[in-house]
Amino acid sequence: MTRAAELAAIVNASRELLGQGDAEGAERLLNPVLQHLRSDAAALHLMGLIKKAQKQLKEAERYFRSAIAYGLSEGAYYNDLGVVLQALGQYEEAARVLRAALALVPQAGAIRANLVRCFLSAGDLAEAEREAKAYVAIDPGAESWTLLGQVQRSLDRPEEVLACAEAALRFGPRLRGLRYNHATALELNGRAKEALAEFEQLAKQELDTPELAMHLIRALYAEGRKKDAEAVAEQAVQAWPGSTALNTVLGRIRWLRGENENCTAITEAELQWRRPSDIALRLVCADVLHRGGHIVKAVEALEQALRYAPDSPALLTSLGMTLDELDRTQDALRVLRRVAEIAPSPVAQRNLLSTLLRARQPEEALSIVRALRQQDASEQYLIACEATALRMLGDPAYRALCDFDRMVRSYEIAAPKGHFTIESFNAALADFLRVRHRVDAHPLDQMLPNGSKTARNLLALHDALVRTFHASIDACVRDYIMDADADSPVGQRRGKQYRYANMWSVRLVREGAEPNHIHDRGWISGVYLAAAMPPERPNDPHAGWLKLGEPNRAPAGIGPERFIEPKVGQLLLFPSYIWQGVAPVEGAERLTAAFTLAPA
Repeated sequence: MTRAAELAAIVNASRELLGQGDAEGAERLLNPVLQHLRSDAAALHLMGLIKKAQKQLKEAERYFRSAIAYGLSEGAYYNDLGVVLQALGQYEEAARVLRAALALVPQAGAIRANLVRCFLSAGDLAEAEREAKAYVAIDPGAESWTLLGQVQRSLDRPEEVLACAEAALRFGPRLRGLRYNHATALELNGRAKEALAEFEQLAKQELDTPELAMHLIRALYAEGRKKDAEAVAEQAVQAWPGSTALNTVLGRIRWLRGENENCTAITEAELQWRRPSDIALRLVCADVLHRGGHIVKAVEALEQALRYAPDSPALLTSLGMTLDELDRTQDALRVLRRVAEIAPSPVAQRNLLSTLLRARQPEEALSIVRALRQQDASEQYLIACEATALRMLGDPAYRALCDFDRMVRSYEIAAPKGHFTIESFNAALADFLRVRHRVDAHPLDQMLPNGSKTARNLLALHDALVRTFHASIDACVRDYIMDADADSPVGQRRGKQYRYANMWSVRLVREGAEPNHIHDRGWISGVYLAAAMPPERPNDPHAGWLKLGEPNRAPAGIGPERFIEPKVGQLLLFPSYIWQGVAPVEGAERLTAAFTLAPA
């Protein structure tokens, strides 16, 4: 056998080992002879594939570039380089390389798919959509339609997601993956009963993934089949005992059923007997108990978890915040300071702020806030903490941040075109929002006492009534922005353009309340009251009123500074860093549409 034949045999054997999943063996075989194959594009490409399989991406990049240098017309080499560049976060160059691959092999569906995924990873949804549609046009099939559906999901276009899922299903009506995608698309469009029927059919054949189990559990629960949902959750937790999502949903179902502190018993048993050092699962236990209001037991769960990982920043942070809720402020501060010492980061510093304020240490909190705002001056939570610290110190600068008379503005909108009166418009808007609460406010996700909040951005629904509402409030928004003081946190971010970052709805019923909160990534917040049914003789004169200025875990003496009576048809605008909440409702309903604005 000639030397060339020997080398070819070694390369082929190495390729075969890689195909069998033995990347290390493939490298051991190929590496000693690679010096004799420095100009062999196929061998260099093979070593690139080996390095990619070993997650050594920079090395893989180097070998793929070498392969291209000796094999300029091989589209596969460009494709593989593009995939590695994408994985390294070099999206712009990855796209150029993938386009070069496509020019060499224009009919290669895999290259087109990789190009779409590259744009998705880069967040360039417009280019992703354009390339995905080109893929469908050139090669319509299950893969291309499914990929376009993924892009449309990222664009929050539920109707298009469903259309893509239906198109893909026509190419493989019995394929489980396509049926699953179709079911999730039905669910996304509010067609819950149809989605549930498909999930049940798939599970009847085989409950084969945690994702299918989760969708089935949620669909069953939303349809009122709570016992069936719990049974599936228990079955799924047995099959995937380490799944944090499944253990969380099982604990939540059991808590809602009235199991109280015993809601995490199944997860606790798993931890005791089979997975004692599973920190993620122990965090699940603590979180479910915390969300259920069982704070003391949540602390016990976290302290037990720390025996296995005493320096875990996640466990320590959770413990510190939970201790704070028990008013063990000094203990909480000690734990959170330890996190900042062993894992110093802006997040660890940020987590100290609320506890420092409750511990009556506003000077230190103010120092931390101002250092953090050097990195992100517009983070609303930091501004809120700065305002609270200044208020506690009696510093006049507080009013520059929280001048409620100047910064909280009330507007009334006129009856939009197509509606005879504002009352008829409000009634139509309220009916629309109530439907969204039935369709888009899953009971397992709700944390509002006697209330619900829609999960999806209402602006993404492309609904005529939402567009009308949007158009009706926009003049008020422009007026508010233009009237903001130039040196205020609102005025400092004012530019030529702005955008509606999100829009949602909150519905509260008797005894329902909205905890104090701010909109961290916002700029300006808006609340429009679409419907309210207050009691004739409230026990609390402020029942159902919007309250402003009280932090979520308020230091002593730092209560609400302003209460605003709910009036149907009233639009309120204020900076997103101002603390807002709703006092417990005594009437039958309080229904709002809310939104945040951001500079464009």
